[in-house]
Order: sequence, then C-alpha cells, then structure tokens
Amino acid sequence: MVLLNTRSEYGLISRALHWIIVLSILAQWLLAEANEDSATIYGAFDTLMLHQSIGLTVLLLVIVRLVWRFLNIAPAWPVDMKSYEIAVARVVHFAFYLLLLAIPVTGWLLSSAEDEPLRFFNWFDVPRISLGGEETLEEVHEVLFNILVALAVLHVIGAAKHWLSRRLRRRHTVAARV
Repeated sequence: MVLLNTRSEYGLISRALHWIIVLSILAQWLLAEANEDSATIYGAFDTLMLHQSIGLTVLLLVIVRLVWRFLNIAPAWPVDMKSYEIAVARVVHFAFYLLLLAIPVTGWLLSSAEDEPLRFFNWFDVPRISLGGEETLEEVHEVLFNILVALAVLHVIGAAKHWLSRRLRRRHTVAARV
C-alpha cells in the first residue's frame, strides 16, 4: 500500500487518520458512558480527563486530516455510483468534518462553562474558552454526537453497498468468462 492517495485508492496516511479518528470516537462514547458510572465502576481513573484529552486529540487529528485532504488527490468515485449518491456522499463527508470539529469545540466550551479543569492527558492545562450556557452546551454537544452517529450509520451502509456491488460485479465478470 502506498503512503499517498492515488486516483484509485486512499493511501496509508489517509486510511490511518480515518481509522484513528473512528476508534477515538468509539472510545469517546465509551468514556462518556463510563463517566456517568465513574463513582461506582471506573473510579480508579479519571474518565472525564481522558474523554476531554481524546476529544482535543480528535480536534487536532481532524485539522491534520483536512490539511492532508487538501494536499492530496482524492480517489475517483466508484463507477457504479449514481450522481445523486455522489451528491449525498459529498454532503455527508462535509457534515462529518463539520461535526468532528464542532463536537470537540462544544466539549471544550462545556468544560470551560462548568469551570472544570481541562488538562491534556495530565501534561498541561488547556486554556478555557467561555460562552456560558452550560446546560445548552451539554445538549448541543450530545445532539451533535447523535447526528454524527446517524451519519456514520449512513456512511457504513453506503460503503457496504458499494463493497457488495463490486464483489458481485467481479463474481459476475469471472462467471461470464467461464
């Protein structure tokens, strides 16, 4: 596998950034759920600090991914994609980037509004940014995450559809040769 993107596939760096962000988002959800039960189950480590630190890391990784995306060519869309599917995919990708920037920022704002210490992996304090409205920020943060999950489901369904159609097309091509 090549490092850079080609016209036919994403390179190793793009794929690595994609999957690191996906796994970080899954970890974020688990940590958010664990934080609610932290007094009884996970009291041994600070789930909130870890959640905040990974959130800030996601913010940085998304910025890196956006820069990387603009510096590299994008693979061509699959030939079996219809124009409306390409339009939907573009909107979903744009929404992903918007959400992956907005969710960590609203979390940062929420931590600042709650006057919680915001430490990056216990290495250093992150400056506070404040707009107020703790309850509203918490609701916005959760709603944005729920939208992200809905789009991720749509993304997985689309990817599975195209993966399956390519496999069937290859199988059909092989059968036609025989």
